[in-house]
Amino acid sequence: MKRCVFCDILSKKEDAYIIYENDIVCCFLDKYPINKGHILVVPKKHYREFSEVDSESLTQVILSSQQIAIALEVVLKTDGISIMQNNGIFKDVEHYHMHIIPRFLNDGFTWVEPEITVSKGEFISLTNNLKEFIR
Repeated sequence: MKRCVFCDILSKKEDAYIIYENDIVCCFLDKYPINKGHILVVPKKHYREFSEVDSESLTQVILSSQQIAIALEVVLKTDGISIMQNNGIFKDVEHYHMHIIPRFLNDGFTWVEPEITVSKGEFISLTNNLKEFIR
């Protein structure tokens, strides 16, 4: 396996500003933050993709994300919180993690959203295909 900076942090080979840690997850400040207080919630077991994460780790990631978000709202007096996660070619680190990003009015953070038009037939088709797959 290629070197993983998060695994290095978890094994104490790399320094990090750890906010919270238990047996399953570790939460630390992002070294390249989008905003002050940007925190990463990382399972201690190495997973490359969201679809690989076991239910116990996923539960701890979500519960820890909630706890971190509440702390950020109180400590930094945020105007909101953005919680996001990237997969596939859109992630920078090959270790599943959640971003908890404090938000402030006029912070310059934007979602680049292309506007697309979807027909009713496309909505119905996609709904049916996804329902069939999930069964």
